[in-house]
Amino acid sequence: MKVGVMGAGRVGLASALVLCELGHDVTVFDVDPSRVRMLRAAAPPFFEPDAAASLQEATRSRRWTVTDRADALARCRSVLIAVPTPAGPGGQYDLAALRAAADALRGVQARTNRGLGWEGVFLRSTVLPGTTEGVLGTALADAAGGSLPPVPIGYLPEFLREGSMLADARRPDRIVVGAADAGLRALARVLFAGIDTTWFDTGIRTAELIKVANNALFSTCVSFANDIARLAETIDGVDAVEVFEGIHLDRRLQGSAGASIAEYLRPGPGFGGTCLPKDLAALAALAGARPEGAPILDAALRINRMQPTWFVERIAEALGGLADRRVLVLGLAFKPGTDDLRESVALTLCRELARRGAAVRAHDPWAEPGAARALLASSGVVVVENGAFRDAFASAEAAILVTPWPVYARTLPELLAMRSAPLLFADARGIFRNVTRARCVTYLGIGARPVRDERVG
Repeated sequence: MKVGVMGAGRVGLASALVLCELGHDVTVFDVDPSRVRMLRAAAPPFFEPDAAASLQEATRSRRWTVTDRADALARCRSVLIAVPTPAGPGGQYDLAALRAAADALRGVQARTNRGLGWEGVFLRSTVLPGTTEGVLGTALADAAGGSLPPVPIGYLPEFLREGSMLADARRPDRIVVGAADAGLRALARVLFAGIDTTWFDTGIRTAELIKVANNALFSTCVSFANDIARLAETIDGVDAVEVFEGIHLDRRLQGSAGASIAEYLRPGPGFGGTCLPKDLAALAALAGARPEGAPILDAALRINRMQPTWFVERIAEALGGLADRRVLVLGLAFKPGTDDLRESVALTLCRELARRGAAVRAHDPWAEPGAARALLASSGVVVVENGAFRDAFASAEAAILVTPWPVYARTLPELLAMRSAPLLFADARGIFRNVTRARCVTYLGIGARPVRDERVG
């Protein structure tokens, strides 16, 4: 396939070289004349391991063109944009290069008018959600006064690291495709056919957020380590490097024995139990007594305390108020696999729902009903035993899944599909997003807008 790549920086050049290695006919466009001259001479404009050898091979292949003329992209079937989006004022991205690239494509589109063969245009540059559609989509839709059919656009984020750009591009851990068009998703697979990886299809804005959130996660990890290091310096006999050497041995960080840190990287109602809340609070208090403090620990504690109330507020908004609403909370133990109720977020949710006037019932398949009643007695929450679970679900106006017990995974799909009365189903764990639901069921997850399912009913 004839593929155009706009931008011959590190990301653009690595992407173009790998596409050439995969057998595509690649046209690289860049506005910097000196960079174009170097690339035509098979000389990389920067150091990156293996780039020189790959560039020389591409140049010999006769499937490699470098140009400073945007009109050369008209002969391509697809175009990838990998221009710089550096930091701008106020923490926003500087989109000048992206706007220039979009304008260049619009000019090509307008001048070509008929016979343009672009099957899709993908943005690879790192941007905030809404940018691909707002900048690139708008530019291409406006081309030639709107007389041309719109070119499908998508977002194809890169996860390449400087110093291993080509290695990462050749063996990506995943390829995320942000596209609303099935043909565009298929086009991405044609572009990278021959690469063994995991494919993840999603919407454009979700793909944009995946990229920046992915980087924000690693940034937060570095800052967390530095927070702990500053605290360690105030404690005699403690070496922060040894602290993290000990932490690194955790099987969840090693990904061994079926355990993974990914278990903790899921949105939900907050964390509870006998360890995490008290240990975080104690460490934050220790750091708070010292001049250095620990802002990340404070923020983690604050977010966890706010999360249950925030979720209740979203439920109240979706219901149009909680006064006298019949609400069933599913799961009281702080996590599945235990009957432990200590510091459970579910109890906090129950109390907050009741405080706002809801008629709350709660069920847990394993937690001792008597213990639950004792903990919830002052709030007026009714604890439902296993034999009354289905009746409680049938009479509820809202059901909130908090603890993801296997029994709920077995029973709730049928109950949601056969539902005949209106129900707000609030899934705090996001595990029932793709379960078929009756039309009268409105789905509310954490991190997404409420959804009414129209497939069944």
